Amino acid sequence: MAITQRTAILTITIAAILVIPAAAQEKKPPKITYDEHVKPIFQQKCFSCHNPDKKSADLDLTTYTNLMQGGASGTVIEAGDASASYLYELVTHESEPVMPPESPKIPDPMIETLRKWIDGGVLENSGSTAKASNKKKYDLALAAPSTERPAVIPMPARLNLQPVVYTPTRTAIDALATSPWAPLAAVGSQKQVLLYNTQTLDLVGVLPFPEGTPRVLKFSRNGGLLLAGGGVGGASGRVVVWNIRNGERIIEIGSELDEVLAADISSDQTLIALGGPNRVVRIYSTDSGQLLHEIRKHTDWVTTMEFSPDSVLLATGDRNGGLFVWEGWTGREYLTLNGHTGSVSNVSWRSDSNILASCSEDASIRLWEMENGNNIKNWGAHGGGALGVEFTRDGRLFSCGRDKTPKLWDQNGAQQRAFEAFGDLALQATYCDETNRAISGDFNGEIRVYNAADGARIGELVVNAPKLEDRLAQATQLLTSKQTEHKPIADAYNAAKAAFDKIKNDHIAALQLATDSKNKLDQANVAFNAAKEVLAKLTAEHAAAKQQADAMAKGMPELTEAASKAVAAAAQIPDNTALAAAAKTIQDAASEKAATLAAMTKAAADKAAAMQTAQQDMAAKQKLAAEMATTYNDAAAKEKALLPTVKPAEDKANGEKAKFDKVTAELTHAQQLVSRWQGEIAFTKTYTDLTNQRSAARTALDALQDAHAEVQSVFDTAAAELTAATTALADAEKSIASYDQNYKATLANVETAKQELTVATNAKTAANANVNKMTQLVTKLNETVAKAAEAVEIAKDDPAVIASLSALKGLVAEKTKQLDAAKVDLTNKTKVETDATAKAAAIEKAAADLLAQKQAIEAKIPALTAAIPPLQQKSDLAKQAVESSAKTVAQSQQKVDAITKQIAIAQGLETAA
Repeated sequence: MAITQRTAILTITIAAILVIPAAAQEKKPPKITYDEHVKPIFQQKCFSCHNPDKKSADLDLTTYTNLMQGGASGTVIEAGDASASYLYELVTHESEPVMPPESPKIPDPMIETLRKWIDGGVLENSGSTAKASNKKKYDLALAAPSTERPAVIPMPARLNLQPVVYTPTRTAIDALATSPWAPLAAVGSQKQVLLYNTQTLDLVGVLPFPEGTPRVLKFSRNGGLLLAGGGVGGASGRVVVWNIRNGERIIEIGSELDEVLAADISSDQTLIALGGPNRVVRIYSTDSGQLLHEIRKHTDWVTTMEFSPDSVLLATGDRNGGLFVWEGWTGREYLTLNGHTGSVSNVSWRSDSNILASCSEDASIRLWEMENGNNIKNWGAHGGGALGVEFTRDGRLFSCGRDKTPKLWDQNGAQQRAFEAFGDLALQATYCDETNRAISGDFNGEIRVYNAADGARIGELVVNAPKLEDRLAQATQLLTSKQTEHKPIADAYNAAKAAFDKIKNDHIAALQLATDSKNKLDQANVAFNAAKEVLAKLTAEHAAAKQQADAMAKGMPELTEAASKAVAAAAQIPDNTALAAAAKTIQDAASEKAATLAAMTKAAADKAAAMQTAQQDMAAKQKLAAEMATTYNDAAAKEKALLPTVKPAEDKANGEKAKFDKVTAELTHAQQLVSRWQGEIAFTKTYTDLTNQRSAARTALDALQDAHAEVQSVFDTAAAELTAATTALADAEKSIASYDQNYKATLANVETAKQELTVATNAKTAANANVNKMTQLVTKLNETVAKAAEAVEIAKDDPAVIASLSALKGLVAEKTKQLDAAKVDLTNKTKVETDATAKAAAIEKAAADLLAQKQAIEAKIPALTAAIPPLQQKSDLAKQAVESSAKTVAQSQQKVDAITKQIAIAQGLETAA
């Protein structure tokens, strides 16, 4: 995918280049290639040791492919960066082992050829494309050293728990560390680092270390990073740094030819130092991975090192008892700490950076102050040799050694606690300040976790964590076992519970029946007594009514008879009103008494009927009370009989429940384990797939970025060529205008020079005529003087003649002077004419030169003008290729970001929204 995209991008660029005429392309310096320039150097200096038959350090230099693959120490060439290439460091003798071994450096011209080849992109041949540097830039630096508790405690999110390597036997504990702020421990194992929660002792992450075996582990001072150094003894060594939260490997430093035994990262996270059997301390920048300093003071293996909490100093110790303190950023020696007589096995800084603790095979722990490097305290800590020491957050020291016993000390050397001894040498000691737990590991691979408060062993950490599939198989086997164990116990519990429930329910029912029947019996007795009272009352009322009726009935016949007779008498004597009135009175009295008697008789009958009903009701209630008494007596007897069976049944049910609860909890735990390991296996697959996808996407992105860099380089070259051509045309046009202006000015100067020449020539002609005139005059005067002299010879005594001769001689002398002056004037004017002539000629030549130069530049204008369109086309096509490439790179980056987000979601660091 990446190759196809890269090819597509380069195709556009090549097409753009091919349309440019050869004449328009600038001549470039010859390429330095492996085939033509580098291979002959290697053939002369290196092939004897680095060939297919004798691959020293597993490095073959006879072919380009094998060279780029590298050797046992990894890649040896960093394309585009000679200073970061391990091979270049060796041949320049900047690093050990120097190459060629036990020989002077190869000649400087050869070294320069190698440098140009590497910096030029390690071309294989003249048709190859330069490779971009693969060196990544990192941004780990903090604004200030981190020594305070972070706002968010760095703990791993969900990480892969699948071990890289599993062996049934344990190996010695070479590397052990705890986070300064989190309940987290790191354990070095074969080709991996295991992360454990120090509170639960659960495995929470596996960080692959394919470089070999980790020999040193260090958390950053803020706990957000974990550093591991190690490798393969006698072959290779490297330092790796991970992000604790997501487990991502974020930086790799060093390319040693032996394993790294000691390493650390500064608290401001700008520096990483490492050392090992080569006796050299190397300090790198985390920003670029560049080697800043090499310190060669140690005389034996570098065994330990640690940056001070304030990042200012670096302490290092070696196998020969050497202990030094360096300035971290400059690499300058700060202090030499003399005192140990055996190998310095470990160093640790107090949190204020003022005190350094060291331990040694000489059995001692020593404390050093950093003002003058004085040894302020030392004590014998572990018989046979002290192997590990670490300052706790509160200033105590936790240590271990060959006496097999981890110990806790105060700074005065007073032992506060000796923990349970190991069966073999205690090699590592670290203290978890968050949980107050002391952790130590021994030569047999046992890692114990102690409660620092009372010294009790809490548990162990496992250095050989099983594979997830093995964990699942064990959990499945356990689940099957617990399921088998669970059924009979569940059946027994259910039977016991059913029996208890039946007895309990029967007892409750009997008790309830007894209670209910007792209540009903009581109610029936109350009702019977009430009915009995009603019957007694009705009986009394009936007797009274009957007695009244009987009393009323007495005399009633006589009264009825008297009324009848009186009515009859009155009827016989109708006129006797008195008799009629008396008869009516008697009749009314008889009728009233008869009515009263009838009412009384009815009342007595009603009472009799009510009394009969009351007798029936009382009989019914008496019967019900008897029945309730029987029911109550039966229920009470049953409840009394059931009561003694309830407690044994309950005890048996409770006993079976305890067994059931235990086996159910174990079954649930087994089910949870199966579910957990199934989930972890599924997560591992998802995580592995996503990380593989991201790795592939990043590889594709790197290829696209390399291609983009090449396309960008082509565009930059094309743009530079276009700019140069445009500038050349503009400069030519500007030069023409300037030459034209200068030419015109020079022509004006020519006319001025000619005028000056004419004036000079005229002046010279006049001067020459004056000289000729004066010459003739002087000649004539001399002739006259000669004649006068002849006359004086004739008239020697004639004063007038003598005076005339004297006067003539004076005139001749005066005119001769004037002639000489005229000749000087002629010479001067002749020179002025000559200068004017030369000046005019020079100006005319300058004008001719300017005209020729202008014409020469004008002759170039068509070619310069013609060169611009193809260069513009080349630049435009290259720009399109850059834009297309940038878009492809952005899309590739988006893909990487999307996969990274999926990983973060899977780890629980982000949400899908």
